[in-house]
Amino acid sequence: MHNQRRTFAAQIAESCLSEIDEVAWRYVHDVRAISGYLESVIDDAELFRAARASLEMLFGLIIGADLDAQLMAHSERLGRRRARQGIPLDSLLRAVRMDFRFLWNAMRGYVAEEDLPAFADEVVTIWDAVEVHTMNVHAGYMAELADMDRELELARAFLLRRLLEDGSRDVRLPRQAAESLGLDPVGSFLVVVGSMPFAAEFRTGMRTLFPSVPVDRLDGSEFAILDAASLSARELEALRSLPVGLPPIAQGAEEIGALWRVARDLAALVDAANRAAMLERHWDRLFTDRFGTVARAYSRQALEALHALPEREQSLLIEAVREYLGNGSVTRTAAALYCHRNTVLNRLTRFALATDLDPTVPADAGAIRIVLSSTDAVAREAAAR
Repeated sequence: MHNQRRTFAAQIAESCLSEIDEVAWRYVHDVRAISGYLESVIDDAELFRAARASLEMLFGLIIGADLDAQLMAHSERLGRRRARQGIPLDSLLRAVRMDFRFLWNAMRGYVAEEDLPAFADEVVTIWDAVEVHTMNVHAGYMAELADMDRELELARAFLLRRLLEDGSRDVRLPRQAAESLGLDPVGSFLVVVGSMPFAAEFRTGMRTLFPSVPVDRLDGSEFAILDAASLSARELEALRSLPVGLPPIAQGAEEIGALWRVARDLAALVDAANRAAMLERHWDRLFTDRFGTVARAYSRQALEALHALPEREQSLLIEAVREYLGNGSVTRTAAALYCHRNTVLNRLTRFALATDLDPTVPADAGAIRIVLSSTDAVAREAAAR
């Protein structure tokens, strides 16, 4: 904008500086008509100071002063402050572009009739000065919004960490965090964690089912906290078809942290884009992962006599037990293994004799699931080496 040539507009702009306070106050009066410029947000004194500084620099640019850097800094500061004050962007830009009208009218008062054609030729100079100011205000406003978004994200992350902390005996801490996040501290919640290999499917499914629920990211996990009381049967069924870790429902904010960790562990076990991992199907794997040494020791002890049998016989017995535990029926197990039901019964009995754990007894069946899950974990570790 710096121009060494002494233009007609520059001469007039210099004359206008003597009445800049009056022009700035007229600007304050007119800008109050724009929505968003409430006195409770910005008082007249602040509006006047901002208007005077802007007009003074704009007149200076038209005169030819080297004020580009100063105007840019002022414009960006103005945009940032208005963003913090919550002024809508369209209202702000309307107010800033009003500078052109005030510049033009102020300068027009110093132009004789015979000089109007020459003055009209300078309209581009005036408009360019205002447009540069407007663009820098806009840039400052958007930069401040980005900073505010980052601050909100940091604040939300801090509150989420407080909510998800484990080991605190003071229930007030998670309840305070929940309240700050807009959650009912004594409500019921379902925390769902997305599976990393199926992250896109998780995000798409959540946007479809719960468009107003934020999906947060913390410690590498994407998750959402749902109001369990408002979930319909259809929504619960749909969640079971998403690639998520689906834990039991938390009662009160103080249970959310523990169940978030369960959901995160379950999410690591998701094996398909259309199937959730739930505690009732994967509790044995969670137990094995959390109590690895204990589970391995117990498995080693329980299977000691079984490992003395020939490898082929071990394989047949374990195969029959796995299938039976999966469907609970001797007949269905026989059909799946293409053998007679008496063969299945015989294998289940031999497994019980070798391990002292009977697959047909519910209490023993749970222990067997832990034993077999631990065996699988050892096999996975060996394969990974």
